[in-house]
Amino acid sequence: MLCIFLFSTTFAQKNKKETIYLKNGSVLKGRLVQVDDDKVVINSARNTWVFKTSEIDTTMRKSLATTMYQEEKPWFIKATAGILAGSSDNNKSAPFSLMTSFNYRMIDGLYAGLGLGVEFLEESYMPLFASLDYYLRDTNFTPFISFKGGYMLPLDDNSRAGVHYSYPDYSSFWPGPQYESYDLDGGIMLSPSFGFRGMIHQNLGWMFSLGYRYHQLNYSADKDQELERNYNRLTIRVGIIFN
Repeated sequence: MLCIFLFSTTFAQKNKKETIYLKNGSVLKGRLVQVDDDKVVINSARNTWVFKTSEIDTTMRKSLATTMYQEEKPWFIKATAGILAGSSDNNKSAPFSLMTSFNYRMIDGLYAGLGLGVEFLEESYMPLFASLDYYLRDTNFTPFISFKGGYMLPLDDNSRAGVHYSYPDYSSFWPGPQYESYDLDGGIMLSPSFGFRGMIHQNLGWMFSLGYRYHQLNYSADKDQELERNYNRLTIRVGIIFN
């Protein structure tokens, strides 16, 4: 019976790994190569072993799937750091960004997530966002595409965002720029990206992505004064994935 079991399971699924328990207490892991009525041949650690079927106690099968990222857990947490590179009216050419999100599998390869972060522009903001991530392959290394959309919640109370110049025609003295104090109202945020994910363990991996970021920041002041700033940036992010 043991020989029949080994023979049928070996040829039914070729991409499998067997754990062989011998009656003398030894344990051997490897691929079954040949099963006859009286012997079993197995490759293990680049060596070939031959055992009589009477020497084998039990076997236990373990899949050798190419992916290390098993789907027993339909969720993961992603924590990333990056910069928002590019030229704009922001005095900082590459503001720093931290984000984390909880992601849940909707269908194979597609994950929906909710997240938050902190970003240091001319003022500090907390991005609150929803995301969609699609992984193109079910392997331990895969490209992915992602989209985030949300709102930039201001962490500071106000900003010296408004600038106007007071320079009377009759005066030969220029007093320099004068700043207006504006309240921060935040604004929308949109960010598509493309990247790669690699799993180094079933529950731990890394990611790298490049993308585009658009966000709009709104300011308000007394006398119904309003100011709007639009940012267009390149995002560069690295991070870890775990569950």
